[in-house]
Amino acid sequence: MAILNYIKECHTGDYTDLIRDLDPEIDNLSDPGNFLRDPNNWISCAVLSELYERARKVLRDEMAAYKIAKYAVEKTSLGYAQRIIFKALWSSKKAVKNLQKLNDKWNRNKKIELVEIKGNKAIIRLHWDPQMKSSRDICLYNQGAYTYIPIIWGGRPNILEEKCCYFKGAPYCEYHVILPVKNRIYEFFSRFFTSKSVLMETISEMERDKTIIEEKYEEVNRLNIELSQKIKQLIAIQETGKAILSILDLKELLTVIMNILCNVCQIDRAIIMLVNEEQECLEYIQGTGFEGAVPEVVRNYKVSLSRVSNILVRVTNTGRPEYVPEVKFSSLRQENIILTYGKPVSVYVVPLITRSKVIGVIASDAVDGVGVPKQTREMLDIFAPQIAIAIENAKLYSRLQEQMMELKQSHTLLGRAEKFSFLGNLAARLAHEIKNPMTAIGTFIQMLPSKYDDEEFRKGFYEIAMEETSRVNNLITELLDLVKTKESHFEHGDLHGLIDKMVLLISPQSKSKRIIVFRQFDPDIGRVWMDAEKMKEVVLNLLSNAVEFTPEGGRIECLTRNCIERGRPPTVCIEIKDNGQGIPQSMIDEVFDPYFTTKHKSDLHNGTGLGLFIAHKNMQDHGGTIEVKSKVNAGTTFILTLPNISS
Repeated sequence: MAILNYIKECHTGDYTDLIRDLDPEIDNLSDPGNFLRDPNNWISCAVLSELYERARKVLRDEMAAYKIAKYAVEKTSLGYAQRIIFKALWSSKKAVKNLQKLNDKWNRNKKIELVEIKGNKAIIRLHWDPQMKSSRDICLYNQGAYTYIPIIWGGRPNILEEKCCYFKGAPYCEYHVILPVKNRIYEFFSRFFTSKSVLMETISEMERDKTIIEEKYEEVNRLNIELSQKIKQLIAIQETGKAILSILDLKELLTVIMNILCNVCQIDRAIIMLVNEEQECLEYIQGTGFEGAVPEVVRNYKVSLSRVSNILVRVTNTGRPEYVPEVKFSSLRQENIILTYGKPVSVYVVPLITRSKVIGVIASDAVDGVGVPKQTREMLDIFAPQIAIAIENAKLYSRLQEQMMELKQSHTLLGRAEKFSFLGNLAARLAHEIKNPMTAIGTFIQMLPSKYDDEEFRKGFYEIAMEETSRVNNLITELLDLVKTKESHFEHGDLHGLIDKMVLLISPQSKSKRIIVFRQFDPDIGRVWMDAEKMKEVVLNLLSNAVEFTPEGGRIECLTRNCIERGRPPTVCIEIKDNGQGIPQSMIDEVFDPYFTTKHKSDLHNGTGLGLFIAHKNMQDHGGTIEVKSKVNAGTTFILTLPNISS
C-alpha cells in the first residue's frame, strides 16, 4: 500500500504505530504490514480511512493523502494490473472517458459520472456510497491520482480544481479537470508503440507474479496444513474436555489429565500443583515423566505462597503463564527440588483458573532440548481452564461425599437418640399410667382388713379395682399393638362400606349424645387399595375422638373425594370433621406424638395417647398421609390421603 511505502521512504521509515490495533482480522495476521503493502490485496474503506487519518497525524500534513496519491503514481504503486490498463489507454482524455469502468474494477465506495468533456476540459462527479465509511482523505487521494495519471504514459499532470465536496455537505464531489495539450505529438506516436510496451510489461509483470503466486500457493498450503492440525486439535480438545468434565473421582481424573497432556498436548513431563488454602501453600498433587516412580521428596513438595521468587508461586499469584526456554541459563534456583529431580530443559507454567480464582498450576517441560513448542503452549492455554473446572468439580464432589457420610452418621446417631428419647418417654409415661391405678388398688387393699365388714366399701372397692385393672390392661394391649409388627394385607376394598361399618360401631355413643353423623361419599371412587384392618383402626379412632369431643346435639361429617392435581399422582381423600372444642394451635404439632392426649378418659381408649400415633403409623404403611386442621371452639378436621391405585 502506498501509505506505508510513503511513510517508510519519506518519513521515519517505521510504520509500526500506524498499523497497531488497526482491525481485528488484520491484527491477527502473522505480518500485517506485508499484507497492507501488497497492492493486490483488498482493504475496506473503514481501514483505509483510519490509515489516512493516522498518516495525516504522523506527517502533520492535512494534504497527506493527496501527496500519497502523487507518490503512488510516480512510483507506480497502483498494482501491475492497474498500471498496465492505464498505460494501454495512452492518453488523459481516453483515461477520463473510462474512469467509471476503471473505478468499478477496484472500488465499490463511489460511482463516477463524466458530466462533460470538451476539448481538453472535463467535468467529473463522484457520488459516494453513504453505506461505506469513506472520508475526506480518500477524496484527496482521488484528486491526486486524477491529477498525476498522465505521468504513467510520459505526459504532464492534469490541472484539477474541486468545485464542491461531498465531505463538506455537498451531494457529491465535482472536479473540473484541464488536460495537458503539449504532449499530443507524444501521445500520437505512443499509439504505435503502446501495444508492444504493454505486452512486454505484461510479460515481465506476469513473470514476477508467477513467483508471487508460487509463494502464495506454498503459504496457502502451509496454512491449510496448520488449519487441519488445529481442527484435529480442537476436536481432541472438545472430546477430552467432555471426558474430564464427566469424571468426578479426583484420583482417576488426575490420571486422565496426565494422559491428555502426554497424548494430545505432546508433553513428556509435567506436574500439577494445587493451592492449599489452609496451609497457604502450593502442594504437589500429580506428576508424570520422571524416571521410574515419582520420588517421594517430589510427592511431598510444598512451597509457600509468600515465596514470590518461585516461578510456580508467581504464576499462582499473578494468574499469568510464564515460559523459560532454557532452565540452565535462567535465574531459576537450580537447587530447587523439582529442578534437581526433574532436570527440565525448559519450563512452561500455566495457571489453573476457575471462577476468576487460581486453584493451582501445571508446569510442563520439553525433554528434547528444543524447548516447549509454541503450539504446545497454546494447547496448554486452551486446556488449562477445562482442567481447572474438572479438578474443582472433583474436589467439590469429594467434599460432598464426605459431608454426605457425616450427615449419614449424624442421622444414625440422631435416630439412636430419638429411639432412646422415645423409650425414655415411653417408660416414664408407662410408669405414670400404671402407677396411678396400682396406687389406687394398693390403697384399697391396705384398707380392706379394717373395712372388710363394710359391704358398701367392698362393693365400691371392687368396681374401682376392676376399672383400674381394665385401664392397665387396655394400656398394655395398645402398647403391644404399638411395638408389634403387623403384617400388612393389601387388596382392593370397599372404602365407603368400611366407613359405614365404623359409623355403625360408634352409633351407641353418638346416639346417646344425639350427635348427627353425616356422610357424603364421592360416587366416582371405586375400590381402594388398602389394608382393611389397619384402615378400620384409623377410622374408628378418629370417629371415637370426634364423638368424645363433640357436644350433645352436635354434628360429625364423613366426606370422601377424588383428588387430582397437575403433576401429582391421583389420590383419595377422607375428611372426618367435628364441631367440638377444637385443639389449640400450640398443641397441633404434638397430636401424633405417642402418649400425647388432651383427654383423661375415653370409653374406648381411656385416653392413653397412642391412638393418633398408631393411626399416623398405619397411614404411613399405606403410603398415605394424615393431617389435622383445628380451631378452638370451631371444631377439628382430620384429612386422610390414600394413593388411588386402580383395580
